[in-house]
Amino acid sequence: MGDNNAADTTAKPTEPTRIQAMLSSLGALLDPVPNARKVLPHLAALETDLARHGLFVLQGAPMQALLKASEELASLPIRPNDLALQDLGTLLLGELESRSRPRRQYLSTFVSPDKLEVSEGSHTDFLALSNLPEHKAR
Repeated sequence: MGDNNAADTTAKPTEPTRIQAMLSSLGALLDPVPNARKVLPHLAALETDLARHGLFVLQGAPMQALLKASEELASLPIRPNDLALQDLGTLLLGELESRSRPRRQYLSTFVSPDKLEVSEGSHTDFLALSNLPEHKAR
């Protein structure tokens, strides 16, 4: 009727539904091929871990395991309309990318590498330092 919470067809699926779709698509791809999980051990391990622990496993998995699973997934003939496996591949690549970026470390050189001293100044001090002609100190 006049429900403002009507289902949005463009909304992302909930995590359990999303994982089930990934597992279903992965199973449909691997099940028909004898020994597929032995040939693709990292993808098989990812499948098992996703079923047990959800998407959280991507954050805790070793970088090398994620890389191998991503390579194994990329080697498979994924149908263009298989959004669940494309989603899984995107998540794997995103996790790999986020871990490979160098982390910025900001250190102060004002006092020491781990300490920064801050003090307040007046509005007049700020204007005098801003080099505006009408506020220069006399």
